[in-house]
Amino acid sequence: MTTLASVDLNLLVPLRALLRHRSVTRAAAETGVSQPAMSNTLRRLRRLLEDELLIRVGKSYELTARASSLLEPLEAALRTIDAEIVNSPVFSPADSRRTFTVASSNAAAATVLSGLARKLIAVAPHTSLHVVPLVPSSDQLLGDSGVDLVLLPDPIPTLLPRERLYDEEWVCVVDAENREVGDVLRLDDLVRLPHVVFDMGGIALSAELTLQAVVPDRRVQATVSDFLTIPFLLRGTTMISVLQGRVARLLSAHGMLRILQCPVHLPGLGVDMVWNPRGVKDPACAWLREQLLASV
Repeated sequence: MTTLASVDLNLLVPLRALLRHRSVTRAAAETGVSQPAMSNTLRRLRRLLEDELLIRVGKSYELTARASSLLEPLEAALRTIDAEIVNSPVFSPADSRRTFTVASSNAAAATVLSGLARKLIAVAPHTSLHVVPLVPSSDQLLGDSGVDLVLLPDPIPTLLPRERLYDEEWVCVVDAENREVGDVLRLDDLVRLPHVVFDMGGIALSAELTLQAVVPDRRVQATVSDFLTIPFLLRGTTMISVLQGRVARLLSAHGMLRILQCPVHLPGLGVDMVWNPRGVKDPACAWLREQLLASV
């Protein structure tokens, strides 16, 4: 049985020329070799494929049935090798129909990915954006599920390449109708009011750790794993919480909450783009990262 490892792949290009032209002379001219050299190649191909490939009919050559069946798959295989291996692939946003898959928290999706979606509509209208939930095991997401990019908060570790997308600040928020707090939030308000706290799989945010250290006996009234649920829990209550500045400003503009400067300095949060090294030379993935950086 013939195996691929035992085949001289240099024979594929002259085989295509022979099948195209049905002539040793013209095949030799196309590939830039002498006619005797091409005749020798034809003999080798006949032995390899156990078929005559070209048979004389009158004054010309015709393809055998086996040779006719080889031409289309051979053309397809050599086109793929040329486009995907020999030459660098090119990405055309205006023509692409690719689906980009991004893993993100709901907060980042609401504030950052909306800008990316507008960009895709404008310059790559046939592409689509698929947003999937962020999970702590982001490396697994990129490894086996077809995700192109992960928007990863800096407390979550990864072994894959990461680049800072944007830096976020933390602000304190209360319900827009909360009258238990004035325009200035005091330290005793943090002690007095019940809190809504974020927790995702035991991952501790630096802002929450700081508040816990300053107010060790604060009353945690509710715990959430999605920041976008916080404003809805605050509605009609005296509870207080911390929220990313971008999300807070977006929801404050819609009258859902009130933003207050925290009396305690809260360390910021970095959000990074993380991708699999297999996409380093994928021009579509590189283009996606560029567009995302430009949209924040």
